Amino acid sequence: MKFLFLYILLFLNFSVISFSGEKKLYQDRNDSTEGILEKASDYFDTGDETEALRLYLSVLEAEPENYKALWNTSFIYTRLGRQQSTYEKQKEYYEIARTFARLTLDAHQDKPRSHYVYGVSSLGLADDMPNSSERIELLHKIKEYGEKAISMDPDYAPSWHLMGLWHSNIANISRRNRLAAKLIYGSLPDGATNEKAVEHFKTAINLDPTVIIFKLDLAQHYQEQGEREKAIPLLESILKMQAVSTYNQLNMKEAKERYNQLK
Repeated sequence: MKFLFLYILLFLNFSVISFSGEKKLYQDRNDSTEGILEKASDYFDTGDETEALRLYLSVLEAEPENYKALWNTSFIYTRLGRQQSTYEKQKEYYEIARTFARLTLDAHQDKPRSHYVYGVSSLGLADDMPNSSERIELLHKIKEYGEKAISMDPDYAPSWHLMGLWHSNIANISRRNRLAAKLIYGSLPDGATNEKAVEHFKTAINLDPTVIIFKLDLAQHYQEQGEREKAIPLLESILKMQAVSTYNQLNMKEAKERYNQLK
């Protein structure tokens, strides 16, 4: 496991994250692991994802199988990937995220976040990927790991959001593209519906109404379905929220743009 972790740092473009100032990658070794994890969580909650990532990586340097550090590292790389301006750059982050997710699964198959981060990093890779056998495989894995995460912890809102995205994306692939994919690359997953997409998004929002992206993705789903009257109130509620992190500032910007389109 430690060899694999070091392999990631050396060969999987770890340099995509640069830490500024005089801060060192590895935190004060006098701090306890729990103390560092708590600090990392605090940084994440206040919007400093890069500093949180630095601390999670410092834990993994000493404890390569630490569950909290592994899944949070994967999760942050996925969030950072979404903030990139090109798919190639996004892909770079998502691949690192999925590698850490794989390590999380290998060490902690019995934990729900292991399955969630594997599913959400796979979604990031698949989202803008051209149709291919790899994309079809990813779409199947997202369903498998998303449903597993929900079954293990039904109160974790992001897992419901993940499955809302999966249903929304799969249900709205055109019949023509679905047939073309089947003929060339293999069948798309079954069972996706717009009704289930809305149900899953709403469950995520009910479990945690403070998360901007949950409401934004439901609003986008409504907008793409032509349900303007349902999208507008959601976007209005987002515009009243606070966006602390760069990630949420980007989500807020998108919410404003969608709101202006619909008004």
